[in-house]
Amino acid sequence: MDYLTERAGLDGKVAVVTGGAGGLGWPITRDLARAGVRVAACDRDAEAVDRATSELDAAPVDTFVELADVRDPEALEAFFAQVDKRFGRIDILVDVPGGSFVAPLMESRRKGWDAVIEQNFTYVLDTTQQAVRRMRQVGGGSIIYITSIEAHRAVPNRAVYGAMKAGVANLAKSLAIELGPSGIRVNTVAPDVFPTPAAVPGWRPEDDAAPERLLSDRISIPLQRKGQGEDISGPVLFLASDLASYITGTTVHIDGGTSGSAGWLDWPDAGYQCVVPDDIARLLVDHPAGTRQTPSS
Repeated sequence: MDYLTERAGLDGKVAVVTGGAGGLGWPITRDLARAGVRVAACDRDAEAVDRATSELDAAPVDTFVELADVRDPEALEAFFAQVDKRFGRIDILVDVPGGSFVAPLMESRRKGWDAVIEQNFTYVLDTTQQAVRRMRQVGGGSIIYITSIEAHRAVPNRAVYGAMKAGVANLAKSLAIELGPSGIRVNTVAPDVFPTPAAVPGWRPEDDAAPERLLSDRISIPLQRKGQGEDISGPVLFLASDLASYITGTTVHIDGGTSGSAGWLDWPDAGYQCVVPDDIARLLVDHPAGTRQTPSS
């Protein structure tokens, strides 16, 4: 065993990854297994579950992927019972699922709010309770919530979603204090631009090679590219491992620098500006989109 593998201490541990068969969850599930972690994943996408199960056949450790919707407490209970039967312990929990709809608050209704709250926050409470009971039996563990940059900035037309992601970030801080004496660490990972078919309906990887997409990345992302699977699985592996044994209650921003840029954009031939350069503004005024009227006060 090499030095880094020994320091990380992941070999032989057991991880639960919710939403772990597709989207941002799949690279996390895959790379945990590659690192020697026995993984139990659940997902509500039947096709993704079948695909992940097939690909994990080549993993060097025991794994399984279950069809289960995290919004269903009974399904979660049954899934964790399967983890007990298969592995007998849990060392790592990674909660991935999230999502929302786009609408101004005044055009949305309680049914929609409840769905967003359940999909982004309530299930996190359920999975955390399930995992903590088991982690306490083995003397500790690592809980990692996948949140969003929207937990740390305004998100118009998805206000309830942003509030729930911010709630999860605060939950992690509070639980880090509550669970610290049990040896359980709680952290969040906050991605920004990670396009997936689940997040962007109809998205295809080749779409991001279009000149206008590449220009958009260059202007708005300091690292000038969108995030990819390994960009999110790497920080999760770190937080799950003993390399992060003294880290709890914090957020790792994996966004190519967008949270740090805070509105500064790298405009062509103008450098970093926090406003639209005059020459580009003139072009926008001549474009139909630039003639949109601003509501009068």
